[in-house]
Amino acid sequence: MLLLRKHIVLSTFLAALAFIPKAGAGLYGYTNVNPYTREEELLDIEVPPLTITNYREKMHDNLLMLIDYAKSQKPDFKIIAHEGQELLTKSLWEYHLEGYNAARRQGINASDPSFLTRLKEQSPAAEPAVGTPGRRYLNALDAIVLNNLYCTPQHRPGSLLLKHKLPILSIEQCADELSFDKAIVQSVMDKRVIYGFDNPQYAFRDIKHLPVINETAKNVMSVNDAKNMLILTDESEYQDKYEFIDAIRNTNYDIVIIQPLFKRNQTYTPEEIASLQYKKNGTKRLLIAQMNVSEANGRDYFWQKDWQVGYPSWLVRLSFVDEDSVIAKYWAVEWQRIIARHFKSIVDSGFDGVFFTGLENHLYFEKQTPLE
Repeated sequence: MLLLRKHIVLSTFLAALAFIPKAGAGLYGYTNVNPYTREEELLDIEVPPLTITNYREKMHDNLLMLIDYAKSQKPDFKIIAHEGQELLTKSLWEYHLEGYNAARRQGINASDPSFLTRLKEQSPAAEPAVGTPGRRYLNALDAIVLNNLYCTPQHRPGSLLLKHKLPILSIEQCADELSFDKAIVQSVMDKRVIYGFDNPQYAFRDIKHLPVINETAKNVMSVNDAKNMLILTDESEYQDKYEFIDAIRNTNYDIVIIQPLFKRNQTYTPEEIASLQYKKNGTKRLLIAQMNVSEANGRDYFWQKDWQVGYPSWLVRLSFVDEDSVIAKYWAVEWQRIIARHFKSIVDSGFDGVFFTGLENHLYFEKQTPLE
């Protein structure tokens, strides 16, 4: 059923919030620095729009644009996604969206909350089944990283992922050392790669205090070869990129995920990239670059001094998970050009693959036009 709720516009309020970069970085599921405001929670649409954008489809379009380029240049370039299981299937939201847009085109009164039901009764054969997988996107992935499969037992991979046999990695935030130890043991039994911690202050920034799980001296040429991984996307503990590079080179992690530029503005030379692709024991590992596909960070090299929430118009809200970032209308042409150039530099730099983040932000835009 479609709920039409009054839209309390936040653009004036949000545009007044000048964006001031600070240290630190977040990852969906582990920080919530800018939660939904009460006004956002109580959104209502007074005048139903003529059409509603399919935000999941727009996210698919961007991802496939990037993936197609990477595979055309390097067929073995690895594509790893963080969360975003909603993008793997046709959702109930999309199901209702198609009915809404069809009804508006036919001139049906969208203020009547029963109009979708009547529309479905008129053409039941035309309605696609809920849960139809986004095959092309799913088939393009080399792996997906989910949150807390062991330390939060209610989190489980969807049946589609299990059926597809896509490698599933996990990030584990455990309550204490004992639960972390149990997660390690269970993950090894399941032959699943995890990155875990029981102290958030070490998360994504520390090497010394985190164990190398299931260390191996074998060459790692694919995600399936890996036994462990390191996510080191916050370089705040390191004075310069040389200290950072040396710290990673002295480890035997099979997969290492870092920012493509040190502190978002210093490039790595081809020689430095190549050196990071080998473990301390001399065998090959995968070096993966993190890329947020829907947020701009105030320390990004492409960030302009006059940018803030509301300017350019496609920067719409402070990030939920990173106090330094702003959510973009990721289907805006200017944003697509920015991420295309940024992604090309990642592929051309010699990284083995990419770790896509920010996939969950389609949910924010869907919440602004609720179809329930």
